[in-house]
Amino acid sequence: MQNLHKYIITASVASTLLFSAGFIHAQNTRLEELRKQADQRAQKANEQIQKHRDEAQAKIKDRRDDLREKIGRIKDEKKQEAASKIANQMEHINQVWTNHFVNVLDRLDAVLQKIKSRTEKAVANGTDVSSVNTAIAGAETAIASARTAVAAQAQKTYVVDMTSVTQDTSTTTGQNNLMGELRKKFKDLRDQLFGDLTALRDGAMKDSRTAVHDVLKTLSQLPNVDKEPSGNSPN
Repeated sequence: MQNLHKYIITASVASTLLFSAGFIHAQNTRLEELRKQADQRAQKANEQIQKHRDEAQAKIKDRRDDLREKIGRIKDEKKQEAASKIANQMEHINQVWTNHFVNVLDRLDAVLQKIKSRTEKAVANGTDVSSVNTAIAGAETAIASARTAVAAQAQKTYVVDMTSVTQDTSTTTGQNNLMGELRKKFKDLRDQLFGDLTALRDGAMKDSRTAVHDVLKTLSQLPNVDKEPSGNSPN
């Protein structure tokens, strides 16, 4: 009788360990699945952004060529070099920042997948996760909206339009007028670029960060959210 009692206890412990191990494996598999889905979304978004960038660049080829031609009229080599650098800098800045925003959204999406995995663990423990699921849905919407906003920003072009500048540049006065026009247009374009980037940073990007933070906060309020579920003891 005593041996039978020991056997039941041993079997119960073994069953619990096997159940926990199986659950942990399932959770890891599920998390990997969620990560792959997030990677696929990120890759698709990046491909779309690059496609839009290429299309936008093709549309402004004539304007870019005209700008280069006008800059080429500057007789002072140092001023010409400085103007060329500024002309190329605008779109480079936009590309760097939109790439940064994309990376931020990818990280937020990855965090959200971990939260989903933890939420499913809480469900297995019998915890009501409806509040977390609502927050997750809100975060997914916010991230998707931010990706759309970043894609729209990525395809914007920041090339000075100099097609209206037709005055003679062979004289000193003409050179001064050309430089004055370039400075004004460069300043206006720079203000537009940073205004657009700031609006995106403080708008859709901030909303997505806040949404994911709200999910984490809601999840942290659940009892025993990371507790491993226990197996059923045999009779």
